[in-house]
Amino acid sequence: MTNTVSELNIEPKPVQKCCLEDKGRRVVKVAFSICTALSLLIGTLLLFNVKTIPKYTSLNKAGKQILESVIEIQLEEENYLLYNQEDAFDNVKDEINELRKLVSSYEKSMPAEKEAKLFDFAAWDEAISLYERLFDQFNLYHKAVEKHIIELRILEKSILAIIFSKMNPERGIIALQEIRIHEKGYFLYRNYPKTPDKRSFQDKRKEAVSNLLMWAQHDKRIEELMEKDDKLFKTILNCYKSQDAIFPALKKEGGKIRNVAEKFFEEGNQKLYLISHRCVFLSTTLLLMWLIMAIAIAVTRFR
Repeated sequence: MTNTVSELNIEPKPVQKCCLEDKGRRVVKVAFSICTALSLLIGTLLLFNVKTIPKYTSLNKAGKQILESVIEIQLEEENYLLYNQEDAFDNVKDEINELRKLVSSYEKSMPAEKEAKLFDFAAWDEAISLYERLFDQFNLYHKAVEKHIIELRILEKSILAIIFSKMNPERGIIALQEIRIHEKGYFLYRNYPKTPDKRSFQDKRKEAVSNLLMWAQHDKRIEELMEKDDKLFKTILNCYKSQDAIFPALKKEGGKIRNVAEKFFEEGNQKLYLISHRCVFLSTTLLLMWLIMAIAIAVTRFR
């Protein structure tokens, strides 16, 4: 007679449960190995992205330095042209040389051909060189204007000496003062828009010259001096016209140089933006992956 399991008092083995637990552990081990491999891969990618941050941070720094140099050049220009600070001209030349060194040094440190094509260093160097030549020309005309104005002042003393030697010099002095006032008006306001109801400073000056010559009553001394005065004034006009013609080109090349800073800023910010998003994505992926792995281990351990 065959005895049953219950009669023999033997409990059945949980074969199926043990198999499921073993299978679950194997799956967790495989998943853990995959997570470890993926973690190493993600960590490598994170390290690669983090290592490129200083490179693109230097782009922003270079852009800032270029922008500061351009601003310094503009300030020195104003000091030279508005306040006649002679040392400002040398400062502009120094700033231009520093700017050229900065762009050249970054060009040498850039290994990637793709980025070298992106940054047209040859065009920027040409713009800097052209800016320097234009500024030299601008400076020559500016100095010529100052030189001729000094000659006008010396000539004015000679004219005044003759006026004071004549009877009733008041009208002659007033006419000469009007000539100088209208000259200064042209020098200061030549680039301002002209109103249609007002005469130009040149026309007013001609009228003042006529008044002086009428008062002089064909005095050859004053006529000869005023001829020299007119020649000097016309020379100054030509110098100002040449100087004013250079100024737009000077600003244009200055704008090209300023684009260097904008290009560096744009490229640096764009790359840093992409790197930051990559790092956030990779870090989030790594965190979620290990969080899921931890949950799977806990379920398998405490089930």
